Amino acid sequence: MSAAQNVVFDKELAPAAPATRLRGTALVEWAVLGALVLAWAWFSYGYIEDDAFIHLEFARSVASGLGFAFGGTVTNGDTAPLWVLFITFFHFFGVEWVVGAKLACTAGLALSVSGAWRLARDLPRERPVHDLLPFFAVALTLLNPYFVHWSFSGMEATAALGLSMWVVWAVFLGTLTAPRALFGASLLAVGPLLRPELLVFAALVAPALLWRFWHAQGTRSPAFRLVWGAALGMVMLLPLCIWCGYALHAFGSLVPNTNMAKRGGAIGAIASRLIPVYLMGFPVTLLLLPFACAWGMWRRHTPAAVLALLLWPTACVAFYLANHTVVQTRYCLLSMPCMTIGVLWLLGRIAPPRLFAGAAAAMLLASVFVIVSIVIPHVRNKEQLREQFAAVSEFIRHNVPAREPVAVFAIGQLEFESRHPLVDLGGITQPQIVPYLNDSAAALRWAKARGARYFAGNSSPEAGAEPVFDVTVPYIGWTLQRALYRGTQSYSVYRLP
Repeated sequence: MSAAQNVVFDKELAPAAPATRLRGTALVEWAVLGALVLAWAWFSYGYIEDDAFIHLEFARSVASGLGFAFGGTVTNGDTAPLWVLFITFFHFFGVEWVVGAKLACTAGLALSVSGAWRLARDLPRERPVHDLLPFFAVALTLLNPYFVHWSFSGMEATAALGLSMWVVWAVFLGTLTAPRALFGASLLAVGPLLRPELLVFAALVAPALLWRFWHAQGTRSPAFRLVWGAALGMVMLLPLCIWCGYALHAFGSLVPNTNMAKRGGAIGAIASRLIPVYLMGFPVTLLLLPFACAWGMWRRHTPAAVLALLLWPTACVAFYLANHTVVQTRYCLLSMPCMTIGVLWLLGRIAPPRLFAGAAAAMLLASVFVIVSIVIPHVRNKEQLREQFAAVSEFIRHNVPAREPVAVFAIGQLEFESRHPLVDLGGITQPQIVPYLNDSAAALRWAKARGARYFAGNSSPEAGAEPVFDVTVPYIGWTLQRALYRGTQSYSVYRLP
C-alpha cells in the first residue's frame, strides 16, 4: 500500500479533514442564512396576517380574564390555543401585542431550524453523501417559500413544523431512554393545542413511542416498563383532556368553529385546490418522491425515522381530503419539509453525489424562484393592506355607533383595532353562518338578522348600500403573474339600507 493510501485509510487522519470542512461549511451556512433571516425579519416587520390578529384578540381576552373570547363573546374560534397562551405569556412581561406575535414567530423559526438540523444530522449515515444532508435540510426548510411567507406572519405554522421534527428525532432516532421518551411525549401532548393536524400526527407516533420504549427498556423489569408506559400515556393525553374539558364547559363543543368554516365541497374540488398548493411549494420533492421510494426502499431496510418523515405528510393530505378542508399554504407547510428531508435521505442512499447535490440544488432554485416571484411582492402588498385596514379600523371606531355592528369577512385586524362589534361572515367566531357561506344574499340577510347595519368589503353588498368610507388596497393573491401585484381595488365601508 502506498504512502498516499496509508493517509487515506489512517483511522485518525481520514475523518479529520472532512470534519473540519463540514464545520467550516456549517459556519458559512449559518452566517449566510442568519443574515437572510434578519433581512427578512426587517423587510416583513410590518406584515401581520389577519388571522394572526384573531390570535391577538383571543390573547387580549385571556389576559383580561375573560377566557377565550372574541369581541367579548366566548367562542371556540381559535385552532391554536397554545399559541394564544404563548403570546399572552410575552404580554405578561410588558411586550406589546404585535411584538409578542413576532417574538413567538422567532421562537417557532428557531424550533424548526434546530429541529431540521438535529434530525438530519442524526439520521443514519449509509454513504458519505449523507454528511451533506443537515446543510441541505436547514437551507431547504428555511428557504422554502411557504416557510418564508409565514415565518414572521404572527402565525403558528413554523412552530408546529419544528415540533413535529423534534418528535421524530426523539422517538425514532437513538436509544429511547426515559428522559428522551418523556421529551417526545411532552411535545406530542401539546402539539394538538398548537395545530389540530398534530392530533393526526400524535395518533401515528404515540403508539410507536410506547412500543419502542417498551423494547428499548428490555433490560428493565416489566413493572418498571408498565409504570413508565402508563405515565407516558398520561402525559400525552392530559393537556388535550384539560383543553377538551374547558372547551365543553366554555363553548359547548370540542371541535373549533373553523373546522366547518374551512371546509369546501366534494373531494374532487378539494383535490383540485390541494394539488397546485402542494406543487407550488414543493415541486421537486413531489417529482422525486416516487423514484426515491421505488429505488431507495427496494430490498433494503428503511429507518423508521425516514418512514415517519414520509408518512406524516401523507397522513396530512389524507386528513384534508377526508375532512374536505380547503387547503392553505400554511397547512401544507406543517409537514412537507419533513418529506423533503426523507426524499433527500433516500436519494443519498442510491444516487451519485452529483445527482444528490443536483436534486437539492433544484429544490433550492425552485424555492428561490417562488420567493422572488410571489412571496416578496405578496408580503409587501400585505403590509400595505395592513396599513389600509388600520385606517378602516380607525373610521369604524370613531364614526360607526357602537350599537350598530359591521358585517365583515376579514375580522381579525378590524376587531382588534376598532374594538367595535362585528358580524363574522367567515364563520370563524359565529359558525351559524356556515350554511350560507356560498350564498352572499342569504349571508347578508343572516348578518342583518344578527344586527348588522354596516358592511365592509370590496364591493357593494346590495342595491341601496351607501359607501361612507373608502380606501384603496393592493392585490393580495398568490400568483405568478407579477403584474397583478401592481393592481389595486377599492375596499369600502357601506351603510346598509
